[in-house]
Amino acid sequence: MKLFIKGRQITLTDSIKKYAEEKILKIERFNDSIIKVDVTLSAGKLKSGNAHVAEILVYLSGSTLKYRATEQDLYAAIDKAVDGIEPQLKKHKDKHIRAKVQDDSAKKYYSLNNDENFETEEKKLVKVYLPIKPMDISEAILQLESLNKVFFAFTNVETGKMAVVYKRKDGDYGFIEE
Repeated sequence: MKLFIKGRQITLTDSIKKYAEEKILKIERFNDSIIKVDVTLSAGKLKSGNAHVAEILVYLSGSTLKYRATEQDLYAAIDKAVDGIEPQLKKHKDKHIRAKVQDDSAKKYYSLNNDENFETEEKKLVKVYLPIKPMDISEAILQLESLNKVFFAFTNVETGKMAVVYKRKDGDYGFIEE
């Protein structure tokens, strides 16, 4: 993580830089994908009196988060800005974790063989995928019929184990469970 601290209309002392750096480095634990953090500390006047502003820009892979805090004391403004950016970082991380889990679960298949389909000298080996959603036997038979397959592998909702239903030569259905 790269950290840049700059002052606008204010002289940054070593103690202010060190304090801001210590506070900002703590936010790294809330999100691993932080690329760069820009901190701008400035002083100004408001109708209510002097004010110090701490603005934090956090550049993440694919997005930017910003928080601006205004206080009479510069150290309090830094604290408030850090406290304000933390929930944004947590929310962003949780959002990406949920999106990744949903994306992975949509693509997740259980394979009986880790290799791609390949041919031996006599026969062809074909990968078999289990559907993500566990189902009961009657639902698996419906899937077998709708897909017009000889057999259908699935996860049994009652036992949580892998199972296979297949159509027998006499027209009935067979059931195998591990």
